[in-house]
Amino acid sequence: MKWVTAYLTAIALAVFTPSMIAAADNICQGHTDAKTAGMPFAHPTVCNQFLTCSADGTPYVGQCPAGTFYDIALTTCTAAAQSSCGDRK
Repeated sequence: MKWVTAYLTAIALAVFTPSMIAAADNICQGHTDAKTAGMPFAHPTVCNQFLTCSADGTPYVGQCPAGTFYDIALTTCTAAAQSSCGDRK
């Protein structure tokens, strides 16, 4: 049961406390309106990371918990073996 709490805490930290990254040109394009600002989307190159953008276009990177990847189809972190990473590494 203790591992479940640790796992859920790791997910919450990954989703709710992403660290700021250097802004790549236009990485937030299409992710800053009222419906998409703050919503996670796949990192363009790294499978176990995802991005969120603020309404002002500031990008943030989130890290999935160990052993999980950000699944493009499900739009959440899932077990690496069950995730769809597309062309990301």
